[in-house]
Amino acid sequence: MTRQQLALLRAKTPDYRCAVKRAGQLIQEALEHSETWYIALSGGKDSTVVLDLVRATAPHVPAVISIHKWRLPETTGYLQRIADLHYVASGSDHATGWALNWNSREEAEREFPGIPWFERDADRQSFGRREGGCFLGLRKDENSYRRMNLGSLGALHRSALHAKWLCSPIADWSTLDVWAYIHSRELDYNRAYDVMERIGVRLERQRVGPLAVERALGYGQLAILKRGWPGLWNEYAAAHPEARAYA
Repeated sequence: MTRQQLALLRAKTPDYRCAVKRAGQLIQEALEHSETWYIALSGGKDSTVVLDLVRATAPHVPAVISIHKWRLPETTGYLQRIADLHYVASGSDHATGWALNWNSREEAEREFPGIPWFERDADRQSFGRREGGCFLGLRKDENSYRRMNLGSLGALHRSALHAKWLCSPIADWSTLDVWAYIHSRELDYNRAYDVMERIGVRLERQRVGPLAVERALGYGQLAILKRGWPGLWNEYAAAHPEARAYA
């Protein structure tokens, strides 16, 4: 079966409907804790679902994304279709020691004129935002760290580190739940996932994000890039020859 066929079957189950209901209730509860929120968007499937869930209740909540120097073309296209999306550039290193997002603030400014710039060490995960809460697309089954972190702190909690409320409405959802929501509601989504499905990447390994996050290299991130986007891979590897060791 295709991803869409599996997802539409999942969307008919009572467990899925309960998961959607619980997510909506958690969002309602979160909104009572602070008058101002933003949605942390990655361009991936999970934050796509959170974006729709939150804006169904609070349509004016802004979405915020830290834009990366190296990204898939489908990601750029998807982001351009989102209303009220705020771009920021971060001076921090999301990638490996040999593949910084941006070499300088000036470099980011040339590609995205007027884009705000925030040093991650100073602003941590806030991207310079001053809202009292942040909605996140984090899920427990993504990795052991998130499973322990969300299990310990809860899907809605006040973070002393970030000085704001953090809410992960789909913390208990499976990958198939996420796609059930997207396909059953015919949401727009990042079409990079279609490329990954076409080249045979398993559903659980289909990820969209920075091209070279060090902690994700073991998942074959760059090998997927090489197979699915050979032109972008050649450009990336020319700029960062060390990447060839991972693909």
